[in-house]
Amino acid sequence: MSVVTEAISKQNPERFNLCIACSGGLDSVVLLEALVLLGHKPLVLHINYQLRGEDSEKDEQFVRNLAQKHQLEIEVVRCPKELTKGTGINLQEAARKFRHELFQVFIQQNPDNRVLLAHHQDDQTETFFLQLMRGAGIFGLGGMHPERNGIMRPFLSLTKEDLKTFALKNRISWREDLSNNENHYKRNQFRNIILPELQKSIPTLNHSIQLIQNLFREEQHIIRGNLTERLTNWKQNKEISFAEWNELSAEERIIVCNFLTWPFWTIQRIQELENTKLSSKIDNSPIFRTKEGFSWSPNFPQSTHWEFKIEEVEFLPDVFSKWEAYIDLKKCPEPIIRSTAKKSDTIQKIGVSGRSSVYKLLKDHGIPEQWRSTYPVFKSGEEVIWIPGIAVSEKHTQKRGINLIIKLSKV
Repeated sequence: MSVVTEAISKQNPERFNLCIACSGGLDSVVLLEALVLLGHKPLVLHINYQLRGEDSEKDEQFVRNLAQKHQLEIEVVRCPKELTKGTGINLQEAARKFRHELFQVFIQQNPDNRVLLAHHQDDQTETFFLQLMRGAGIFGLGGMHPERNGIMRPFLSLTKEDLKTFALKNRISWREDLSNNENHYKRNQFRNIILPELQKSIPTLNHSIQLIQNLFREEQHIIRGNLTERLTNWKQNKEISFAEWNELSAEERIIVCNFLTWPFWTIQRIQELENTKLSSKIDNSPIFRTKEGFSWSPNFPQSTHWEFKIEEVEFLPDVFSKWEAYIDLKKCPEPIIRSTAKKSDTIQKIGVSGRSSVYKLLKDHGIPEQWRSTYPVFKSGEEVIWIPGIAVSEKHTQKRGINLIIKLSKV
């Protein structure tokens, strides 16, 4: 057994449903070929960032052909150009964010799903120095984990040369990304200029850094263990008070972000959220301010998981619930349907003169921006008659049990 197949086998991937992210480059192609050699049939995911013109299309076709050769299921995703191009956009960070969001979609579909990535020891060394430049602590300097948050990296103990040797011995072909030779990126400067010179003087550089990173990851494990009970409670309750957050060390806050799969910049934004006196949320995230702290889910289940019931009833209740609405059918000229909120929707709330914007009401009730377009509403024609948990239309409400009463309720 080669060092490549042995590294994969050590992680016992047969336990899981596997998805391999394959760019067509040496590292990911070796990972795919080795998995097939070991008898695995992973789903192949290829992301076409559409950044290198014809070369990007050739990369995609190469990976398609590779999947077809091994009779593997393949999913190709084309990254929208507006996500990676434009003033002020960090290309590498935008691309990383896009692919990791895709990974999480697969991982969250099934607890047995895992994404395999082909990062190796040389990548770890580059990461160490990049994090050192940024003034990172033990979490940044600890590098990538062999397995965490549904992502497996079996090659972290192997060098690029190990992978190339395997490829040449097994007559494996791959695509070269010429952008890896462009040294205007910091990572490429380390990869192509700085580290080769250091390794000439310090042949054991990779190994030494690997030992340091292992120590840092062990320390991370200890800190995480001390947080386990609180992490479980926070994940279940989906809320952390500012008092609890402020008691955490910088390292502990990073663990919370890792555990809840939040980007690290969230830490700074939570501090800004605490200092504001307004009801607000953290942009591009589901996190919003509560009275005593912050939550990453409103006190409503996500709309895609809701079930509602529409039924006829004879009497109005003595006590009303915000999850029920009693509608006068005679005031509804068109059938009552379930729909989703639109930016142009308005509603005349009970007890309020004039009409209110549905989107503003959702915002005021802490519904994150990215969920508003999927939030359920009930309409008669184009008129909103009920926003579950938030507002009922004055115009359509049944006030006396005389006409036919329609009860809308969340199951």
